[in-house]
Amino acid sequence: MAKKVEKERLSWNEISLVFIIVSNICFYTIDMINLYRVLTLSGIAISVINNFRYFNFKIQKSNCVVWLIAIYSIFFFYGFFFLQAGTFAWDSMLTRFGENIAIYLAIKGLFYERGENILRPFVVSGILSFFYLAVKEFAIIIGGGIRIGSTMSGNANTVGFNFGFFSLLVAWDYCKTKKKQNLILLVGFIVIMLLTGSKKAVIIIILDLFMIIIYEKKKVSMWLKMMLICAFGVYAIFNIPYLYDIIGIRIESMIVTMFSNSSNIARFYSYSTSMRELMIREAFALFLSKPIFGGGYNYFFANTSTLYDYSHCNYTELLCSFGVVGTLIFYSKYFSNMTYIIRNKIHRSPFYFNIGIVGMFLTFEMLIVDWATVTFSGQCMGYIPIMFTSAALDYVRSDINTRGSNAQQKINK
Repeated sequence: MAKKVEKERLSWNEISLVFIIVSNICFYTIDMINLYRVLTLSGIAISVINNFRYFNFKIQKSNCVVWLIAIYSIFFFYGFFFLQAGTFAWDSMLTRFGENIAIYLAIKGLFYERGENILRPFVVSGILSFFYLAVKEFAIIIGGGIRIGSTMSGNANTVGFNFGFFSLLVAWDYCKTKKKQNLILLVGFIVIMLLTGSKKAVIIIILDLFMIIIYEKKKVSMWLKMMLICAFGVYAIFNIPYLYDIIGIRIESMIVTMFSNSSNIARFYSYSTSMRELMIREAFALFLSKPIFGGGYNYFFANTSTLYDYSHCNYTELLCSFGVVGTLIFYSKYFSNMTYIIRNKIHRSPFYFNIGIVGMFLTFEMLIVDWATVTFSGQCMGYIPIMFTSAALDYVRSDINTRGSNAQQKINK
């Protein structure tokens, strides 16, 4: 009877994650918002009911639930009492809070049930999202020259980032298992990421390759293969018209705009890059005017000279709205996770090497991506990397306690 309950619990955790992830990637649009609500609320209910035993309100650095309560309390407090412009979508923010709690509990439950073998719900979510995208934008994909992802939740950049998360997990599992199907999935996700035209996605692809290099660092042949793959990838992006028109020209114009005066060269001028630089400068200047507690929710929106609602950078948006105090609280979980991995040498442990590596890469991913997007008020996909890492490290802490002093001694060697 006990085994039957364990299998059922595992199954429900997977279903919960698939419901929440797919609804956020595919259905958070005007036309599909009702389906989004049904799926995501069902996923939240399933996860919370199934994993209620993992709730822990004891205040400690390792407690992800307490961190989520803290940061969302700040968002609600500022949104209700210090709103500077626009509206505060408290109902959407409350849904995000519930989604993140549910995602953390479901991933934590999977780690406790299966250890590191928890890839399946993310692969299923990625494949379902891929097929939905292929059906909705088949003509665009075949025609070429246009970025894909406009029919999904968010925009093309959001879609590229979402598939980037899947690619990191698949690359991680491939490094552990060497399963060919994982390599095929990785290639498929990378192709989708490139077709979104997202420059953030290119950074994540580099992280994918770097992860493989770390796992295969003792194999010279793998280094040569990675070098050839990188060379071919660069050549394809800048020399194959299908890819150049989607992503190559965007990378080229970004580099030229950032490092030279390209305003007089229409072909190489990147409005996106230029405007992002302006918004970051404005947001930082606004932060300096009220550095401790910030200027309030949507403070950038209320004072910017641009036509945008937010500064397109998570760091400056947090600093501008919530000051140093709010920003440090938000990123405290990122740095406490990294500190735990490095201080306890999790990434060198014979028991927990894989968890240490994926935790570091997922954290690096978000610390890099946050320079070009606002995640604190966005969809839960921007939180999943930190939820995944936190749940994985909770599993490590529990396993160390179970193994006793021998495990800790091996880690500290």
